[in-house]
Amino acid sequence: MLSYIFAFVLGLAPALQSVFDLPLQLALQRGLLLACLVWAALRAHRGGLPAALGARPQRLLWAAAGLSLAALLASPFRGQVFGEWGNFAAGLLIFVFASFLNKEERGRVEAAALAGAWLVFALALVQAFALKNFHDRPPLTNLNALALYAVMIFPLALERKSRWPLAAAMLVLVIWTQSLGAALAGLAAAGYYAASRPAGAVKGSGWLLAALGAAAVGVLWVLQADSLAGRLTWWRGAWDMFLARPLAGFGHASYSWAQAAFLPDGAFRERSIYAHNYYLEFLAENGLPAALAWFITVFAAVRAKAGLAKYSLIAALAHSLMDFGLSVPANFWLFCFLLSSPAAEEAAPRPSRRAGAAALGLAALLLAALLALDLRTLAFERAGRRALVAASANDLPGAEEALRPELRPGLFRGRSLELLGRLSLNDHSAPAGYRSAAYYEEALLENPYGPAAWGGLRRIYSQPGLERAAAGLERRRREVFK
Repeated sequence: MLSYIFAFVLGLAPALQSVFDLPLQLALQRGLLLACLVWAALRAHRGGLPAALGARPQRLLWAAAGLSLAALLASPFRGQVFGEWGNFAAGLLIFVFASFLNKEERGRVEAAALAGAWLVFALALVQAFALKNFHDRPPLTNLNALALYAVMIFPLALERKSRWPLAAAMLVLVIWTQSLGAALAGLAAAGYYAASRPAGAVKGSGWLLAALGAAAVGVLWVLQADSLAGRLTWWRGAWDMFLARPLAGFGHASYSWAQAAFLPDGAFRERSIYAHNYYLEFLAENGLPAALAWFITVFAAVRAKAGLAKYSLIAALAHSLMDFGLSVPANFWLFCFLLSSPAAEEAAPRPSRRAGAAALGLAALLLAALLALDLRTLAFERAGRRALVAASANDLPGAEEALRPELRPGLFRGRSLELLGRLSLNDHSAPAGYRSAAYYEEALLENPYGPAAWGGLRRIYSQPGLERAAAGLERRRREVFK
Protein backbone atom coordinates (compact mmCIF):
# COMPACT_ATOMS: atom_id res chain seq x y z
CA MET A 1 0.00 0.00 0.00
CA LEU A 2 2.71 2.49 0.97
CA SER A 3 4.64 1.86 -2.23
CA TYR A 4 1.67 2.90 -4.37
CA ILE A 5 1.16 6.09 -2.35
CA PHE A 6 4.85 7.00 -2.55
CA ALA A 7 4.93 6.13 -6.26
CA PHE A 8 1.98 8.43 -6.90
CA VAL A 9 3.48 11.34 -4.95
CA LEU A 10 7.07 11.06 -6.20
CA GLY A 11 5.93 10.41 -9.75
CA LEU A 12 3.54 13.35 -10.05
CA ALA A 13 4.65 15.98 -7.52
CA PRO A 14 7.60 17.28 -9.63
CA ALA A 15 5.40 17.83 -12.67
CA LEU A 16 2.71 19.46 -10.52
CA GLN A 17 5.11 21.68 -8.56
CA SER A 18 4.59 24.71 -10.79
CA VAL A 19 0.83 24.59 -10.03
CA PHE A 20 1.29 23.50 -6.41
CA ASP A 21 -1.51 25.59 -4.91
CA LEU A 22 -2.71 25.34 -1.31
CA PRO A 23 -5.57 22.82 -1.85
CA LEU A 24 -3.24 20.48 -3.75
CA GLN A 25 -0.56 20.73 -1.06
CA LEU A 26 -3.08 19.99 1.69
CA ALA A 27 -4.51 17.04 -0.25
CA LEU A 28 -1.08 15.44 -0.74
CA GLN A 29 -0.10 16.05 2.88
CA ARG A 30 -3.27 14.50 4.27
CA GLY A 31 -3.11 11.60 1.83
CA LEU A 32 0.42 10.74 2.94
CA LEU A 33 -0.50 11.03 6.61
CA LEU A 34 -3.60 8.87 6.22
CA ALA A 35 -1.69 6.20 4.30
CA CYS A 36 1.04 6.02 6.94
CA LEU A 37 -1.50 5.83 9.77
CA VAL A 38 -3.43 3.06 8.03
CA TRP A 39 -0.21 1.12 7.39
CA ALA A 40 0.82 1.49 11.04
CA ALA A 41 -2.62 0.36 12.24
CA LEU A 42 -2.55 -2.73 10.02
CA ARG A 43 0.98 -3.65 11.08
CA ALA A 44 0.10 -3.21 14.75
CA HIS A 45 -2.94 -5.46 14.33
CA ARG A 46 -1.15 -8.20 12.41
CA GLY A 47 2.09 -8.58 14.33
CA GLY A 48 3.14 -5.42 16.09
CA LEU A 49 4.76 -2.25 14.86
CA PRO A 50 8.37 -2.51 13.61
CA ALA A 51 10.79 -1.96 16.44
CA ALA A 52 12.82 0.35 14.18
CA LEU A 53 10.17 3.04 14.58
CA GLY A 54 11.49 3.63 18.10
CA ALA A 55 15.15 2.81 17.45
CA ARG A 56 17.85 5.29 18.40
CA PRO A 57 18.34 6.80 14.89
CA GLN A 58 14.60 7.42 14.62
CA ARG A 59 14.40 9.08 18.02
CA LEU A 60 16.54 11.95 16.79
CA LEU A 61 14.31 12.29 13.75
CA TRP A 62 11.19 12.39 15.93
CA ALA A 63 12.96 15.00 18.07
CA ALA A 64 13.61 17.12 14.97
CA ALA A 65 9.94 16.84 14.01
CA GLY A 66 8.73 17.74 17.50
CA LEU A 67 11.10 20.67 17.90
CA SER A 68 10.20 22.00 14.47
CA LEU A 69 6.49 21.71 15.32
CA ALA A 70 7.11 23.57 18.59
CA ALA A 71 8.87 26.33 16.61
CA LEU A 72 5.81 26.54 14.38
CA LEU A 73 3.37 26.77 17.28
CA ALA A 74 5.48 29.54 18.88
CA SER A 75 5.96 31.39 15.60
CA PRO A 76 4.62 34.92 15.16
CA PHE A 77 4.01 33.90 11.52
CA ARG A 78 2.12 30.67 12.25
CA GLY A 79 -0.96 31.96 10.43
CA GLN A 80 1.10 32.26 7.26
CA VAL A 81 3.24 29.13 7.41
CA PHE A 82 1.51 26.30 9.23
CA GLY A 83 0.44 24.77 5.90
CA GLU A 84 4.04 24.83 4.70
CA TRP A 85 5.14 22.88 7.76
CA GLY A 86 2.95 20.08 6.44
CA ASN A 87 5.31 19.76 3.47
CA PHE A 88 8.21 19.21 5.87
CA ALA A 89 6.17 16.69 7.87
CA ALA A 90 5.25 14.83 4.66
CA GLY A 91 8.93 14.52 3.82
CA LEU A 92 9.66 13.10 7.26
CA LEU A 93 6.87 10.54 6.81
CA ILE A 94 8.41 9.47 3.50
CA PHE A 95 11.85 9.25 5.13
CA VAL A 96 10.58 7.05 7.98
CA PHE A 97 8.09 4.79 6.25
CA ALA A 98 10.03 4.27 3.01
CA SER A 99 12.56 2.37 5.12
CA PHE A 100 9.95 -0.39 5.57
CA LEU A 101 9.50 -1.02 1.84
CA ASN A 102 10.87 -4.31 0.58
CA LYS A 103 13.08 -4.53 -2.50
CA GLU A 104 10.17 -5.01 -4.90
CA GLU A 105 8.17 -2.14 -3.40
CA ARG A 106 11.14 0.20 -3.42
CA GLY A 107 11.80 -0.68 -7.04
CA ARG A 108 8.20 0.24 -7.84
CA VAL A 109 8.61 3.67 -6.23
CA GLU A 110 11.92 4.30 -7.97
CA ALA A 111 10.40 3.36 -11.32
CA ALA A 112 7.57 5.83 -10.72
CA ALA A 113 10.06 8.56 -9.76
CA LEU A 114 12.02 7.94 -12.96
CA ALA A 115 8.82 7.99 -15.01
CA GLY A 116 8.02 11.30 -13.34
CA ALA A 117 11.42 12.58 -14.47
CA TRP A 118 10.52 11.76 -18.06
CA LEU A 119 7.29 13.70 -17.56
CA VAL A 120 9.23 16.70 -16.26
CA PHE A 121 11.59 16.53 -19.24
CA ALA A 122 8.62 16.38 -21.63
CA LEU A 123 7.04 19.40 -19.94
CA ALA A 124 10.31 21.30 -20.28
CA LEU A 125 10.37 20.56 -24.02
CA VAL A 126 6.76 21.67 -24.44
CA GLN A 127 7.40 24.87 -22.52
CA ALA A 128 10.57 25.65 -24.43
CA PHE A 129 9.39 24.96 -27.97
CA ALA A 130 5.59 25.24 -27.89
CA LEU A 131 4.59 27.54 -25.04
CA LYS A 132 7.81 29.61 -25.12
CA ASN A 133 7.73 30.11 -21.33
CA PHE A 134 10.41 27.71 -20.13
CA HIS A 135 12.59 30.42 -18.57
CA ASP A 136 9.62 32.31 -17.08
CA ARG A 137 7.79 29.36 -15.47
CA PRO A 138 9.93 26.22 -15.73
CA PRO A 139 8.93 22.91 -14.14
CA LEU A 140 9.54 22.94 -10.36
CA THR A 141 9.01 26.75 -10.42
CA ASN A 142 12.66 27.78 -10.82
CA LEU A 143 15.61 26.86 -13.03
CA ASN A 144 17.90 26.16 -10.07
CA ALA A 145 15.29 23.94 -8.39
CA LEU A 146 14.79 22.10 -11.70
CA ALA A 147 18.54 21.63 -12.01
CA LEU A 148 18.77 20.14 -8.51
CA TYR A 149 15.95 17.73 -9.36
CA ALA A 150 17.84 16.61 -12.47
CA VAL A 151 21.06 16.20 -10.45
CA MET A 152 19.28 13.98 -7.90
CA ILE A 153 17.61 11.86 -10.60
CA PHE A 154 20.82 11.43 -12.61
CA PRO A 155 22.58 8.83 -10.38
CA LEU A 156 19.26 7.04 -9.79
CA ALA A 157 18.89 6.63 -13.56
CA LEU A 158 22.48 5.43 -13.96
CA GLU A 159 21.84 2.57 -11.53
CA ARG A 160 19.63 1.00 -14.17
CA LYS A 161 21.39 0.65 -17.51
CA SER A 162 18.02 0.67 -19.27
CA ARG A 163 17.54 4.21 -17.96
CA TRP A 164 20.70 5.73 -19.42
CA PRO A 165 18.64 7.77 -21.94
CA LEU A 166 16.94 9.35 -18.92
CA ALA A 167 20.34 10.17 -17.43
CA ALA A 168 21.21 11.89 -20.71
CA ALA A 169 17.92 13.82 -20.58
CA MET A 170 18.66 14.98 -17.04
CA LEU A 171 22.13 16.08 -18.13
CA VAL A 172 20.49 18.10 -20.90
CA LEU A 173 18.27 19.79 -18.29
CA VAL A 174 21.26 20.68 -16.12
CA ILE A 175 23.08 22.23 -19.08
CA TRP A 176 19.90 23.90 -20.30
CA THR A 177 19.22 25.61 -16.98
CA GLN A 178 22.82 26.91 -16.82
CA SER A 179 22.62 26.49 -13.05
CA LEU A 180 25.92 27.25 -11.34
CA GLY A 181 24.60 25.66 -8.15
CA ALA A 182 23.99 22.42 -10.03
CA ALA A 183 27.51 22.59 -11.46
CA LEU A 184 28.93 22.92 -7.94
CA ALA A 185 26.71 20.06 -6.77
CA GLY A 186 27.96 17.81 -9.54
CA LEU A 187 31.56 18.73 -8.82
CA ALA A 188 31.08 18.00 -5.12
CA ALA A 189 29.60 14.57 -5.84
CA ALA A 190 32.35 13.76 -8.33
CA GLY A 191 35.01 14.96 -5.90
CA TYR A 192 33.60 12.80 -3.12
CA TYR A 193 33.58 9.82 -5.48
CA ALA A 194 37.22 10.38 -6.39
CA ALA A 195 38.29 10.89 -2.78
CA SER A 196 36.41 7.79 -1.55
CA ARG A 197 38.07 5.40 -3.99
CA PRO A 198 40.61 2.86 -2.65
CA ALA A 199 44.00 4.24 -1.66
CA GLY A 200 45.75 3.05 -4.79
CA ALA A 201 43.09 4.49 -7.02
CA VAL A 202 43.14 7.85 -5.24
CA LYS A 203 46.85 8.21 -5.96
CA GLY A 204 46.19 7.76 -9.63
CA SER A 205 43.30 10.20 -9.65
CA GLY A 206 45.03 13.16 -8.06
CA TRP A 207 44.83 14.92 -11.40
CA LEU A 208 41.06 14.47 -11.31
CA LEU A 209 40.77 16.05 -7.87
CA ALA A 210 42.93 18.96 -9.01
CA ALA A 211 40.80 19.42 -12.12
CA LEU A 212 37.62 19.40 -10.04
CA GLY A 213 39.08 21.99 -7.69
CA ALA A 214 40.06 24.21 -10.60
CA ALA A 215 36.62 23.81 -12.12
CA ALA A 216 34.99 24.77 -8.80
CA VAL A 217 37.12 27.92 -8.66
CA GLY A 218 36.10 28.73 -12.22
CA VAL A 219 32.42 28.30 -11.43
CA LEU A 220 32.70 30.61 -8.45
CA TRP A 221 34.64 33.13 -10.55
CA VAL A 222 31.90 33.41 -13.17
CA LEU A 223 29.20 33.80 -10.53
CA GLN A 224 27.52 37.08 -11.39
CA ALA A 225 28.22 39.95 -9.02
CA ASP A 226 24.55 40.80 -8.50
CA SER A 227 23.73 37.16 -7.75
CA LEU A 228 26.52 37.01 -5.17
CA ALA A 229 25.43 40.32 -3.63
CA GLY A 230 21.89 39.06 -3.36
CA ARG A 231 22.96 35.87 -1.67
CA LEU A 232 25.12 37.70 0.83
CA THR A 233 22.15 39.89 1.77
CA TRP A 234 19.76 36.94 2.06
CA TRP A 235 22.27 35.00 4.16
CA ARG A 236 22.78 37.99 6.43
CA GLY A 237 19.01 38.30 6.82
CA ALA A 238 18.68 34.63 7.73
CA TRP A 239 21.51 34.93 10.25
CA ASP A 240 19.90 37.98 11.85
CA MET A 241 16.62 36.06 12.04
CA PHE A 242 18.41 33.27 13.86
CA LEU A 243 20.02 35.70 16.31
CA ALA A 244 16.61 37.23 17.05
CA ARG A 245 15.11 33.86 18.07
CA PRO A 246 17.98 31.33 18.29
CA LEU A 247 16.08 28.61 20.14
CA ALA A 248 12.51 28.89 18.92
CA GLY A 249 13.06 30.18 15.38
CA PHE A 250 10.33 31.86 13.38
CA GLY A 251 8.59 28.73 12.12
CA HIS A 252 9.23 26.51 9.12
CA ALA A 253 8.99 28.40 5.78
CA SER A 254 8.75 31.78 7.56
CA TYR A 255 11.77 33.31 5.81
CA SER A 256 9.68 34.54 2.90
CA TRP A 257 7.37 36.38 5.32
CA ALA A 258 9.98 37.71 7.75
CA GLN A 259 13.02 38.51 5.62
CA ALA A 260 11.94 42.02 4.53
CA ALA A 261 12.05 43.16 8.16
CA PHE A 262 15.65 41.94 8.52
CA LEU A 263 17.09 43.59 5.41
CA PRO A 264 19.57 46.29 6.48
CA ASP A 265 18.99 49.82 5.23
CA GLY A 266 20.75 50.48 1.96
CA ALA A 267 21.47 46.80 1.32
CA PHE A 268 20.96 44.87 -1.88
CA ARG A 269 17.15 44.63 -1.79
CA GLU A 270 16.16 42.07 -4.40
CA ARG A 271 13.27 40.19 -2.82
CA SER A 272 13.51 36.46 -2.38
CA ILE A 273 11.19 33.98 -0.72
CA TYR A 274 14.17 31.75 0.13
CA ALA A 275 17.52 32.40 1.79
CA HIS A 276 19.42 30.51 -0.95
CA ASN A 277 21.17 28.48 1.75
CA TYR A 278 19.12 25.60 3.11
CA TYR A 279 21.20 25.30 6.28
CA LEU A 280 20.88 28.95 7.30
CA GLU A 281 17.23 29.01 6.32
CA PHE A 282 16.38 25.94 8.37
CA LEU A 283 18.34 27.30 11.33
CA ALA A 284 16.57 30.68 11.24
CA GLU A 285 13.14 29.14 10.82
CA ASN A 286 13.31 26.20 13.24
CA GLY A 287 15.90 27.22 15.83
CA LEU A 288 19.19 25.62 16.86
CA PRO A 289 17.85 22.50 18.69
CA ALA A 290 15.66 21.43 15.76
CA ALA A 291 18.44 22.18 13.25
CA LEU A 292 20.97 20.08 15.17
CA ALA A 293 18.56 17.14 15.43
CA TRP A 294 17.64 17.33 11.74
CA PHE A 295 21.10 17.77 10.25
CA ILE A 296 22.69 15.11 12.46
CA THR A 297 19.96 12.75 11.24
CA VAL A 298 20.51 13.73 7.61
CA PHE A 299 24.30 13.39 7.60
CA ALA A 300 24.10 10.06 9.46
CA ALA A 301 21.65 8.77 6.85
CA VAL A 302 23.88 9.93 3.98
CA ARG A 303 26.89 8.26 5.57
CA ALA A 304 24.97 4.98 5.84
CA LYS A 305 23.79 5.01 2.22
CA ALA A 306 25.29 2.81 -0.44
CA GLY A 307 25.09 2.86 -4.20
CA LEU A 308 24.78 5.77 -6.58
CA ALA A 309 21.90 7.27 -4.61
CA LYS A 310 24.51 8.41 -2.09
CA TYR A 311 25.94 10.79 -4.69
CA SER A 312 22.47 12.23 -5.36
CA LEU A 313 22.30 13.13 -1.67
CA ILE A 314 25.82 14.57 -1.57
CA ALA A 315 25.03 16.70 -4.61
CA ALA A 316 21.80 17.94 -3.00
CA LEU A 317 23.60 18.88 0.22
CA ALA A 318 26.32 20.72 -1.72
CA HIS A 319 23.72 22.51 -3.84
CA SER A 320 21.97 23.61 -0.65
CA LEU A 321 24.97 25.72 0.33
CA MET A 322 24.22 28.13 -2.51
CA ASP A 323 20.56 27.62 -3.32
CA PHE A 324 17.12 26.67 -2.07
CA GLY A 325 16.27 23.51 -4.02
CA LEU A 326 15.41 21.48 -0.91
CA SER A 327 12.87 24.11 0.13
CA VAL A 328 10.77 23.08 -2.89
CA PRO A 329 8.39 20.30 -1.69
CA ALA A 330 8.79 17.97 -4.69
CA ASN A 331 12.59 18.09 -4.39
CA PHE A 332 12.49 17.67 -0.62
CA TRP A 333 10.23 14.62 -0.85
CA LEU A 334 12.51 12.95 -3.39
CA PHE A 335 15.50 13.78 -1.16
CA CYS A 336 13.78 12.18 1.85
CA PHE A 337 12.99 9.04 -0.15
CA LEU A 338 16.62 8.76 -1.22
CA LEU A 339 17.71 9.26 2.41
CA SER A 340 15.77 6.22 3.58
CA SER A 341 17.51 2.85 3.92
CA PRO A 342 16.02 -0.57 4.70
CA ALA A 343 15.23 -0.83 8.40
CA ALA A 344 15.21 -3.87 10.65
CA GLU A 345 11.87 -5.66 10.53
CA GLU A 346 11.81 -7.00 14.09
CA ALA A 347 8.35 -6.46 15.50
CA ALA A 348 7.78 -4.76 18.82
CA PRO A 349 5.23 -6.30 21.18
CA ARG A 350 1.72 -6.06 19.80
CA PRO A 351 -0.29 -3.37 21.62
CA SER A 352 -3.28 -4.44 23.65
CA ARG A 353 -6.76 -4.03 22.22
CA ARG A 354 -7.43 -1.12 24.55
CA ALA A 355 -4.17 0.61 23.63
CA GLY A 356 -4.86 0.05 19.94
CA ALA A 357 -8.35 1.52 20.24
CA ALA A 358 -6.95 4.55 22.07
CA ALA A 359 -4.31 5.06 19.37
CA LEU A 360 -6.93 4.82 16.62
CA GLY A 361 -9.10 7.30 18.47
CA LEU A 362 -6.24 9.76 18.79
CA ALA A 363 -5.39 9.33 15.12
CA ALA A 364 -9.00 9.98 14.15
CA LEU A 365 -9.05 13.13 16.30
CA LEU A 366 -5.78 14.30 14.73
CA LEU A 367 -7.12 13.86 11.21
CA ALA A 368 -10.39 15.57 12.12
CA ALA A 369 -8.54 18.52 13.65
CA LEU A 370 -6.29 18.83 10.61
CA LEU A 371 -9.22 18.66 8.20
CA ALA A 372 -11.08 21.32 10.21
CA LEU A 373 -7.96 23.49 10.05
CA ASP A 374 -7.72 22.90 6.32
CA LEU A 375 -11.31 24.00 5.82
CA ARG A 376 -10.69 27.09 7.92
CA THR A 377 -7.62 27.91 5.87
CA LEU A 378 -9.46 27.57 2.58
CA ALA A 379 -12.28 29.72 3.99
CA PHE A 380 -9.75 32.44 4.83
CA GLU A 381 -8.30 32.29 1.32
CA ARG A 382 -11.79 32.74 -0.15
CA ALA A 383 -12.51 35.64 2.22
CA GLY A 384 -9.25 37.30 1.19
CA ARG A 385 -10.17 37.03 -2.49
CA ARG A 386 -13.61 38.54 -1.83
CA ALA A 387 -11.98 41.40 0.07
CA LEU A 388 -9.62 42.10 -2.82
CA VAL A 389 -12.51 42.15 -5.29
CA ALA A 390 -14.46 44.55 -3.09
CA ALA A 391 -11.46 46.85 -2.61
CA SER A 392 -10.80 46.95 -6.35
CA ALA A 393 -14.35 48.30 -6.70
CA ASN A 394 -13.59 50.98 -4.05
CA ASP A 395 -15.90 49.19 -1.62
CA LEU A 396 -13.78 49.21 1.54
CA PRO A 397 -16.76 48.45 3.84
CA GLY A 398 -17.40 45.38 1.68
CA ALA A 399 -13.77 44.30 2.08
CA GLU A 400 -14.02 44.72 5.85
CA GLU A 401 -17.24 42.74 5.92
CA ALA A 402 -15.68 39.91 3.90
CA LEU A 403 -12.85 39.60 6.44
CA ARG A 404 -14.92 40.23 9.56
CA PRO A 405 -15.11 36.51 10.56
CA GLU A 406 -11.30 36.30 10.34
CA LEU A 407 -10.79 39.29 12.66
CA ARG A 408 -11.77 37.23 15.67
CA PRO A 409 -8.81 36.06 17.80
CA GLY A 410 -7.30 33.13 16.01
CA LEU A 411 -4.82 31.89 13.44
CA PHE A 412 -5.62 34.39 10.69
CA ARG A 413 -6.33 37.59 12.63
CA GLY A 414 -2.88 39.06 11.99
CA ARG A 415 -2.97 38.31 8.26
CA SER A 416 -6.47 39.80 7.99
CA LEU A 417 -5.40 42.99 9.73
CA GLU A 418 -2.38 43.38 7.45
CA LEU A 419 -4.54 42.83 4.38
CA LEU A 420 -7.07 45.42 5.53
CA GLY A 421 -4.22 47.81 6.30
CA ARG A 422 -2.95 47.48 2.75
CA LEU A 423 -6.42 47.83 1.23
CA SER A 424 -7.18 50.90 3.36
CA LEU A 425 -4.17 52.90 2.17
CA ASN A 426 -6.27 54.39 -0.62
CA ASP A 427 -9.24 55.23 1.63
CA HIS A 428 -10.20 58.89 1.15
CA SER A 429 -13.15 58.97 3.54
CA ALA A 430 -10.88 59.55 6.56
CA PRO A 431 -7.65 61.46 7.23
CA ALA A 432 -4.86 60.08 5.08
CA GLY A 433 -3.78 56.69 6.36
CA TYR A 434 -5.82 56.85 9.57
CA ARG A 435 -7.84 53.69 9.02
CA SER A 436 -4.85 51.87 7.51
CA ALA A 437 -2.59 52.85 10.43
CA ALA A 438 -5.17 51.55 12.90
CA TYR A 439 -5.20 48.16 11.18
CA TYR A 440 -1.42 48.01 10.96
CA GLU A 441 -0.99 48.94 14.62
CA GLU A 442 -3.35 46.11 15.59
CA ALA A 443 -1.40 43.77 13.31
CA LEU A 444 1.81 44.62 15.18
CA LEU A 445 0.15 43.58 18.43
CA GLU A 446 -0.46 40.18 16.83
CA ASN A 447 3.00 39.89 15.28
CA PRO A 448 5.69 42.42 16.29
CA TYR A 449 7.98 41.11 13.50
CA GLY A 450 5.54 41.63 10.62
CA PRO A 451 7.39 43.51 7.84
CA ALA A 452 4.15 44.49 6.08
CA ALA A 453 2.88 46.36 9.13
CA TRP A 454 6.21 48.08 9.79
CA GLY A 455 6.53 49.09 6.14
CA GLY A 456 2.96 50.33 5.92
CA LEU A 457 3.25 52.42 9.07
CA ARG A 458 6.58 53.88 7.96
CA ARG A 459 4.93 54.97 4.71
CA ILE A 460 1.94 56.51 6.51
CA TYR A 461 3.95 58.29 9.21
CA SER A 462 6.35 59.78 6.66
CA GLN A 463 3.67 62.36 5.74
CA PRO A 464 4.17 65.97 6.86
CA GLY A 465 2.93 66.64 10.38
CA LEU A 466 3.49 63.07 11.58
CA GLU A 467 7.17 63.42 12.48
CA ARG A 468 6.56 62.48 16.13
CA ALA A 469 4.70 59.34 15.13
CA ALA A 470 7.50 58.44 12.71
CA ALA A 471 10.14 58.87 15.42
CA GLY A 472 8.10 56.76 17.83
CA LEU A 473 7.70 54.07 15.18
CA GLU A 474 11.45 53.91 14.58
CA ARG A 475 12.11 53.72 18.32
CA ARG A 476 9.67 50.82 18.68
CA ARG A 477 11.23 49.06 15.71
CA ARG A 478 14.72 49.25 17.21
CA GLU A 479 13.38 47.70 20.42
CA VAL A 480 12.02 44.71 18.48
CA PHE A 481 14.93 44.26 16.06
CA LYS A 482 17.80 44.72 18.49
